[in-house]
Amino acid sequence: MIFAGCLSIILYTTACNSGNEKQTAEVKQAAIEPKKVVEVTVMDSKEFVEKAAKGGMAEVEMGKLAVKNAKDKEVKNFAQMMVDDHTKANNELKKIATKQNITVPTSVGEENTMMLNDLKKKTGAEFDKAYIKHMVDGHKKMLDLFEKASTELKDTELKNYAATNVKTIQMHYDKATALESKLNATSSSKMNKMDDKMNSGSMKSH
Repeated sequence: MIFAGCLSIILYTTACNSGNEKQTAEVKQAAIEPKKVVEVTVMDSKEFVEKAAKGGMAEVEMGKLAVKNAKDKEVKNFAQMMVDDHTKANNELKKIATKQNITVPTSVGEENTMMLNDLKKKTGAEFDKAYIKHMVDGHKKMLDLFEKASTELKDTELKNYAATNVKTIQMHYDKATALESKLNATSSSKMNKMDDKMNSGSMKSH
């Protein structure tokens, strides 16, 4: 019994020592490994100015094109609003950027140029649908950009500019979405009428 008791004590002590050694090893390893630093990405003022300026100029250029080429009256009115609102916003951004010694882009950029060239090839109802689709997609991107800038930018003036324009961009996005739904509904209605005529003609021939 004494032997058995001693053996139990020895086994228990060995297990404890083993556990302690494992714990010590883990602590040493944790001390050796560098701590992972979670990087918090904050929007840069130059990045915001570049993206906002290119997007804003593209809205103006596409708007001017739509004022001339759009078939639907509501689309024309929307396009004129884009020219007016974004010209004003672009001028405000340029003033603030100049104060901060930030260079403002003078062109709309490669992606926006491709979209403009694509629009120039279209006419009538096809143009209207393509233009409004660009407006929906573009304003969604701009809305994300301005909302992020309104909370992340360090520069107070640019931050306020972004926050002020969020409501306007949201309004543009909502109107563009409503117009897109209207144009799609009109297009579907025309297609249905054409199908009815074709079916009617087919029945008469029989």
